[in-house]
Amino acid sequence: MSASVAPRFDPARRRAVTVALLLVTALSSFESTVVSTAMPTIIGELHGLPLYSWVFSIYLLASTITMPIYGRLADVYGRRRVLMSATVVFLAGAVACALARSMPQLIVARGLQGLGAGGLVPIALTVSGDLYSLEERARVQAFFSGVWGFASLVGPLLGAFLTLTFGWRSIFTINVPLGLVALFLVATKMIESRKPGSDPLDVAGALTLALGIGALLFAVLQRTGAGALGTGARLFLGFLGLALLVLFARLQAGRSHPLIPPELFRHAETAAPYLGGILLGTTIYGVDTFVPLFVQGARGGTAGAAGAVITPLVLFWAISAAAAARVIVRFGFRKTAQAGAILILIGFVGLLAAARFDAPVAAISAACGLIGAGLGPSSLSQVLAIQNVVEEHRRGVATSLVPFFRTVGGSLGVGALGGILATGLTRRMGAAAESAGSLLTEGHVPREMRLALEQSLLPVFAVLLALALVNLAVTSRFPDRRAAPRTPRPG
Repeated sequence: MSASVAPRFDPARRRAVTVALLLVTALSSFESTVVSTAMPTIIGELHGLPLYSWVFSIYLLASTITMPIYGRLADVYGRRRVLMSATVVFLAGAVACALARSMPQLIVARGLQGLGAGGLVPIALTVSGDLYSLEERARVQAFFSGVWGFASLVGPLLGAFLTLTFGWRSIFTINVPLGLVALFLVATKMIESRKPGSDPLDVAGALTLALGIGALLFAVLQRTGAGALGTGARLFLGFLGLALLVLFARLQAGRSHPLIPPELFRHAETAAPYLGGILLGTTIYGVDTFVPLFVQGARGGTAGAAGAVITPLVLFWAISAAAAARVIVRFGFRKTAQAGAILILIGFVGLLAAARFDAPVAAISAACGLIGAGLGPSSLSQVLAIQNVVEEHRRGVATSLVPFFRTVGGSLGVGALGGILATGLTRRMGAAAESAGSLLTEGHVPREMRLALEQSLLPVFAVLLALALVNLAVTSRFPDRRAAPRTPRPG
């Protein structure tokens, strides 16, 4: 079957399944952001401040390491049962979070929730690839990007509203009815387009990959805050993670049914979008992490202003993804990805210039808007290019690697950029750099520290600009394909 022409499905069933996919996408996006504004209240009730960062870290770890595993499971056992299983695990974790009576219990529950979340977005993207032709898929997945962006934007606001109105446990229980609706629609309306295969799951490969990526992410995520790992422990975990990934690559080369087919990285048509995903992840996480820090720390803005400065990024991401759906159909993956990469590059030029020449915060916000305008066509091109190139029986694992590489690239990239920032602060402030975080929280940042933060963040923005240049070069290796003519469907 051509990758650009979808099998024929009953229109009513297809609409119902699409609603379910949008619901699980929204659930995953909300859960990534809604918890942040409730954490002060949660700490006040459950205590356990030293474990604060684990509430976020364990969720990110669990969801990231399971993404490619879910993708492979969907190829072997079918999309429907894997999506339902992931949704059930996610909802069970949400209920456990709502029932938690201590911080350790909440952390374990968040880990369970993350284990389910790892299968929501990758399988939703995979199923949309099964249901729709390329021409239709571009529009549908652009809508997914809009839902993701909207949910990410309103998540903190929703978390604050629910916490103040119904208590912090409601931020988890609100997932249950929405998840049950999605589960019901998938169970009753979704029909597999292909029979489950009989290939065995590479359990050793799955464990090796999970442990390797987990070690790398753990080393990055636990570098700051109470109970942070020392430099020696982080280096050990980093080397252990790299060694396990090398072992994983060797295992995959010798498998007749690998967890992740090595062929996906041997051809530019698939390797380039994955590399672009790593760079895109660094862009997203980098802007989200360091631009608010610059506004609040170097410019002395409020926490509200620091959060608002990147709002245009999310808004223009959603808008540009919708526009990119038409562009991809007409001009193909490569040109669309290049257009997005150029916008991101211009945005980082503007961001660096605004930071360097003391431009108003509005200029920084405009630069973030340009970056967001580039993220829409870039992210959409990556997913659709992969799905259009790979065979249907590998679509699950191939699609799951797109969000997987974005998350891993973003986490590791921000860790490296954080090291650049820390080095700059230590060189300029010495031992006083340790107090920067507490002073930011209190809202009293001395002029000397503001200058040190500004000078230390400029190299971070310069590196992000350089990565944007690399991303533009990578897009030249994207497959240059367009949608096939639309196939008429029976009414």
